[in-house]
Parts: sequence; C-alpha cells; structure tokens
Amino acid sequence: MFKYIFLSIFSLLLSDSYNMQLLGYLPFDQQTSDITGFYQDGREFAVVGLQNTTAFVDVTNPANSFEVGRIDGGTSIWRDLKYWDRHVYIGTEADDGIKIVSVDDLDNPVLVNTITDVDNSHNIHVDEDGYFYIVGADGHEIWIYDLSIPSNPTLVGTWDEEYIHDLDVKNNLAYAMGIYTSTAYIIDLSDKTNPQTLVSWQYPGMAHDAAVTEDGNYLVTADEMQGGNLKLWDIRDYSNINLLDEFTVDPTHSVHNVYIKDGLLYASYYADGTRVYDISSLTFNEIGYYDTSEIDGLYVGNWGTYVYLPSNNIISSDIETGLYILQFGGVTIQHDNIPDQAYSSNPITFSADAESTSGEIISVSMFYSFNNSLEWNEVPMDYIDGDYVTDIEIPNDGTVVSYYFYALNNQDQESYYPSGAENSPVVFVVGDLPIVYSQDFDSEVNGWTVTGDAVGGLWEIAEPNGTFYGDVPVAPDNDVTLLGELCYVTGNNAPTNSPSNDDVDGGETILKSDLIDLSSEDKVMLTYYRWYTNNLGDNPSTDIWRVDVSNNGGGTWVSLENTNISNNSWDKKMFFLDDYISLTSDMRLRFIAEDTFYDGEFGSGGSIVEAAIDDILIQSISSNNTVSGDINFDSIVDILDIVMIINFALGTTTPTSLEFYSADVNSDNIIDILDIVNVINIILD
Repeated sequence: MFKYIFLSIFSLLLSDSYNMQLLGYLPFDQQTSDITGFYQDGREFAVVGLQNTTAFVDVTNPANSFEVGRIDGGTSIWRDLKYWDRHVYIGTEADDGIKIVSVDDLDNPVLVNTITDVDNSHNIHVDEDGYFYIVGADGHEIWIYDLSIPSNPTLVGTWDEEYIHDLDVKNNLAYAMGIYTSTAYIIDLSDKTNPQTLVSWQYPGMAHDAAVTEDGNYLVTADEMQGGNLKLWDIRDYSNINLLDEFTVDPTHSVHNVYIKDGLLYASYYADGTRVYDISSLTFNEIGYYDTSEIDGLYVGNWGTYVYLPSNNIISSDIETGLYILQFGGVTIQHDNIPDQAYSSNPITFSADAESTSGEIISVSMFYSFNNSLEWNEVPMDYIDGDYVTDIEIPNDGTVVSYYFYALNNQDQESYYPSGAENSPVVFVVGDLPIVYSQDFDSEVNGWTVTGDAVGGLWEIAEPNGTFYGDVPVAPDNDVTLLGELCYVTGNNAPTNSPSNDDVDGGETILKSDLIDLSSEDKVMLTYYRWYTNNLGDNPSTDIWRVDVSNNGGGTWVSLENTNISNNSWDKKMFFLDDYISLTSDMRLRFIAEDTFYDGEFGSGGSIVEAAIDDILIQSISSNNTVSGDINFDSIVDILDIVMIINFALGTTTPTSLEFYSADVNSDNIIDILDIVNVINIILD
C-alpha cells in the first residue's frame, strides 16, 4: 500500500516545472553546494560539494544514479569543483588548499595532490585550453596554473587589481566579477604570465557571476542579492558597452550562477530552481524551468548547475534536498490541483495541459484511486479546447480521491504529474469524513505534554507573534483555525524582538499528544498544519524536524516526518496512518523541534529554529470504500451485479467510470469473464 510521506523524497519532487523533466534524483546526508560534471570512458558523472566532503555520482542512468566514492575535507558550506583530463579539482573555504583527485578509475576516486599556494578559495575555473584559475583566495586575486600535468599544476601567472568572486574564460579572455564594487572586468590572457585588463565597468547590483556567449559578443552577469537581476551586455565595442536587458524571476529572491550552451542561458536561481532562457533576440525569454525547492527564502534551493554533458542532461545541486538530473524539453504537464469540496452526484471534471517541445503528444491518461486503495484506475483523457479532460464519478459522500497524470509523445518521451506518480499523487476529499479526533488548541487542552532538554524556545500554547529575519518570516503571526487564535508554538517571541531571542536552543523540545483511541478504525487519515523554520542563522538547515506516531502510548515510535527542510509558512501535511502502524486504543503523536550545536562556516552554534502546530484532525475512511463487485451500489453483491457485468462485457451497455471501477474486480482494466468469476466467488463467500 502506498504511503503519503509528504516530506519525503517524493514530496520534494512535486516541483513546479515548464519544459523541463525530472529524470533522476539523489539525496545526501548533508547540504550541497556547487556541482560539476564530466564524461569519461562512456559514463557521465556529477561531482557534488557537500559540507565536509565531495560526492562522486554516476548519472549515466539518471533513474538509477549512485555514488562511487567521496573525498573528505574540512567543513564548509562552499565547495567549487572542476574537471580536466581524468582529474577533479576541489576548492573550498575550509583551509584545504585545492585538492586534486584522480578519477582514472571511475569507481575509485583518489586524492593525488593538493595545491597549497592558497588555503581558502571561493571559486575555481578551467578553460578550454587546460588552464586552471583560482579566485577569492589570499595572496592574489586571480591565480593561473598550467594543467599540462593534471596531477601537478604549474603556477604561470597572477592578477591583482581587485577581489574577484567568479569568472568565465573563453578565447584567452577572462570575464571577471568584482562583487564588492560591482565591477565587471575583461582581462586579456594571451600572455598568462602577465594578464592585462582591457576594460572594466560598474553597474547597480552585485556582480557575482558571468557567462559569455559562444561568439564573444555578449555577456550575461548575475547579481547575487535580493531582487538580483540577470543582465545582458553588448560587449562588441569595449569603448561603448551597453546594457541590453534585465530580468528577475521574483524581486524577493536572488539568482546565483549562469551558464551558456548552444545559444541558451541556464541559471541556477536559488529558490526558483534551474531556469532556461533564449537570449537570441537579445532579451531574456524564459523557455523552461524546474523549481527544485519548496522553500521560499533568499539563499536557499538551487546552488549550481552543469549543462555540458554529451547526453544533454542537466545536473543541478539543491542546497537542502540534493542532486537533480533534468532534461530540457520533452513532455510537460501542468495542472491546477483539485481542492477539497462538497459531495455532489455530478462527476468531477479533471483537466491538464500537456505539451511537447519535440514531437507530438499521442496520449494522456489519468490514474485515480479511492480511499487509499491499492487499485489504480486508468482513464484516457480527451483533448478538448486545448486541454486534456476526463470526468470521474465519486462513489459517495466522504471519499478520499488520489490521482496523477501520465503523458506520452511520439518520440517515447513521457512525463508524470506529480513526478512521483502513484507514490506521491494529488489527494483531496469529497464531502465529509467522520471525525475520530480533532484538536485546534482554542478550547481546553488535556493530556498534551512538553518535554525535552532545550534551554529555550519550548513548546507553548499561545497566540503567535510573528518574527522576521530580514524579509524572511521566521515564526507565524497567526494560527490556522478559522476564527481561532491559539496554537502550539516554540518560544513565542515578542514581535519587536530579534527572532533569535526565543527560538529553540541547546537541544530539543518535544510535544506529545494525549492518548487517541483508534481501535475501532481500519483506515484513518491524519492531517495537521505545521510551521517549521531552520534555514537561517549561523549554520542554517543543520537541525531536524520530526513527527512520530506510537500505538503503545509512547513506548515505541514510528516516523512520519524527519527532515531539515524549512517552509517558513503554514503547511498542511497528510498521512494515512494505517500505512505506517497498526491502529490501537493507545495512539499518540509527537512533534520534535531541535537545535544542535554545530561548528560551521559562519560560527559556532545552531540555526534559528521555530515551529508551530495547529488543527490536528484524524478522520475515518473505513466505511467509505466502494465495494468491489457492487456495480449497482446497493451495498449488496448479488445476481443483479452479475447481470450488469455481463452486459458490460458483451457491450450491451456502457459503464460509467464509477461502474467500471466496481466491475473491474481484478483491476486489470478489462471487464470480462474473470470479473464475473470473481463476483460469483464474492457471492459464494
């Protein structure tokens, strides 16, 4: 039976996308930083920076990516990585120098040398001629090495006019970004022993990264700041450099890094994911994106992207969630999720927009299931007025509907919405489900307890006071309940105070529910709203949010949520409890927020942790299942149902979608003699 683990891997893949497909995903046990890739000996690899190590991942088969090894190093949230001639170079801000790793044996990366001219570095780069560049390091602003012997680079030159954050190098020209003065430089590298600045210019923003077009005529720069823009420059005439266009996805977010391939611009855009732009018209025309992050923040989400694999697959690193293998183009499905609604005897119309950037769509289907059933029903969708449409009848009042879409084009490219398909479908409720347990904390609360070893930010019932870290919300400023005021919050700080004044500190705070009797239920659905913030402070996203369930009063626990992913907003969670644990009279829930000391890049301490819980609801779905074989819905399986199945099988009558669902007893999507036999057996039993 499928489980709704809405903050597991599959929920993270419910991302907004357009003209980009998820081919594979791999989580890590640490936050990620930058990424590079390479092709060697018929295999494709991603190299991903983690907090104290570098992971080497075979992505040849995106759906079955796997690590082949790691190279450990000092702790840092920043690692930059580049490949040249069977070697990978690792720069970091952790006093590691530049590690040189041989990947001659692809399944066994080996550290073979370290460049010790620098301790810390911010970025590194390798050009098409085999020269290696270090920026953001002590001693010189740009270090230049010859990689003729990849395992033993030779220093050949330096440049020292201003701190450089990042650079792009093509055709012996460096396009270097002076982030602190927002100055862009073009540097002549024809003589690498003596680099010469050709031109520089300042502009409003924060010059973070740059990518030059293949013809060298235009430059794209990226401003790493709130509301940071992509900027497109005409650099054909160094005496008259012109700004042609600017673009930002969201004025509260920031772009990070940019890359150009085959005339297209790719951007790792932090909270807005991986974005693709056609700049052939000398404007930013967005033609695709995959939002890897569900977090709304400034420096969260997609850190880096690599677009130069021969397969044309795109690999992206998301800080909080891991490695994504993407494909630009193919089939895209867009859909507005169906909300909870009142019951009606009229069918519900489902529609989806399916598009293909190459080839034509040849089929779109919807798969649906009622009340967490194992049985998935496929319904072909009709193309009507630009959308694919189908109608589904709902069996009765109080039905939980789960569904997903599948589309295929004539080039055998396919797509699912949501991308987790049956492992993470869209779920909504039609009508009213019997309530077994509810708690909104606005009335008397009995039996709930708070324990734990945290020294601050303990759970408490209160009217929440919202706090902010800059423009990012840290704690809620309202509960969820309509006309309600109270909820459980961690450390209800005064709104005028710093968010760090009363957040969770020095351990964990544990909120346990009272005993909940579910012994008379077979199937129940748990929903609750939670707020969780962990992506700010000295060492963001290093702490864990946990939700557990027990069926023996708290003697043992089974995990529902275990994550370091922040959402900084009220978020509804849904679980079918019987998928996780047997139901008894001694059920409990617990909600745990922690703050762990961590000696990290930005100081020693933890992150700013705030959490809240409201509107806990457990509803019964035990009595709301459509009876298999009850075709006329009279709650009895008898000869009348057999007659209807015979007529369906013979084609005498055409079943409705709901009748088909009940008549297809063996769930093979065909009504035939096998279903008749099954119904006879049901009657005899």
